[in-house]
Amino acid sequence: MGSFGNETVVCVICLEKPKYRCLACRVPYFSVTCFQKHKEQCNPETRPVENRRTVAPENKDDDSSIADFLNSDEEEDRVSLQNLKSLGESQLMVNLDQGDNKSKLMKACMQEPLFVEFADCCLRIVEPSQKRDS
Repeated sequence: MGSFGNETVVCVICLEKPKYRCLACRVPYFSVTCFQKHKEQCNPETRPVENRRTVAPENKDDDSSIADFLNSDEEEDRVSLQNLKSLGESQLMVNLDQGDNKSKLMKACMQEPLFVEFADCCLRIVEPSQKRDS
């Protein structure tokens, strides 16, 4: 399969390094099993941003900074709602969420570099102003 570019791309189902992309919506997936799970929720209207440029609908109640953000060139940094839902339903996240010993599961997950990168990214978003020891 072709290169996904320099960005870190993961399967929308299992968070592994993807081998394929859905032909309908172009989201990455790792295996046939992942594709079958994805296909149940596939929405061709949620194609990645690089294939479409949309203009945010004008809403008089919106703050101009929000409209500027929505129209910015940084759209590739955003994740589609479908991808967020898929992440929340991924086996890794489901196991972590539903596990009995969350501390032990979290320690195991933190051994996976991709999960560590994901957790760090989430923490930077949630706690942007706090300086944490690295």
